[in-house]
Amino acid sequence: MTTFLFLRHAHSKANSQGILAGQIEGIGLSKDGYAQVDKLSSALKDLKIDRIISSPMQRCLETVEALAKSKKKRVSIDKRLIEMNYGSWSGEKLSKLSRMKDWKVIQSKPSSFRFPKGESFKELEARIELLLKQLSRKYPKETILLITHGDIVKIAASLTVGSGLDNFQKFAVDPCSLTTISWSAKSRTLISFNQKIVSIKGEKRKTRRSGNTLGGSKDVA
Repeated sequence: MTTFLFLRHAHSKANSQGILAGQIEGIGLSKDGYAQVDKLSSALKDLKIDRIISSPMQRCLETVEALAKSKKKRVSIDKRLIEMNYGSWSGEKLSKLSRMKDWKVIQSKPSSFRFPKGESFKELEARIELLLKQLSRKYPKETILLITHGDIVKIAASLTVGSGLDNFQKFAVDPCSLTTISWSAKSRTLISFNQKIVSIKGEKRKTRRSGNTLGGSKDVA
C-alpha cells in the first residue's frame, strides 16, 4: 500500500489578488506563503517521506524547496500534478467569474464542463487517477509527498472515497494544508483531509478574504 501526502502549495500571489491562476507561469508565493514555508520543515520534521514529486508550477516548487533540503530528498517533477488548465478563464478575477452562468455548472455538475480553450474536469480526474495508480504500483510500500494545487487534492480525495466527480466541490482545501491517502490495487483510504500543519498571524481572516479553490465559496485555485 502506498501512502500519498498531498501538500497544497503555500499561499500565493494569486490568492492575494483573487485571481484564477491555473497554469499561468511566474506566479510565486505571497508574503504569507513564505511565512508558511518558513515553518514547514519544522512542522514535518518527524514525518517519514521516501520521495518527493511536485507540480512544475513556481508556487509549488517554492513551497517544497527548503523542506526537500531538510529531508535530503530530490524533488521530481510530474506534469500530471499541474493545476487545471482553465483556458480563457486563466488570470481572471474570481469575483467576475462567479457571476457567469457557467459558474453554477462548475459547482453542480462539473463532469459536464470544459473550460473554454482549456481542460475538462473529466480529463483532470483521469490524469490524477492514472498518476496515483502508476505510483502505487511502482512504489507499493513508500510514502510519497506530492506538492500540488487545490483542485488536484480535491479530485484525489474524491477518487479515494468514491464520491463521484460531481461531488468533488464539496471538499475544501486550504493553502499549505496536508491531505493523506493510501492506495493499493484492492483498496483506497482517506486517512486525513485538509490538515492544518502551519499557521500564520491573522490566517483565518486572510483565508476568508483571499480564498482557496474553484469551489462554491468563490475561492482561488
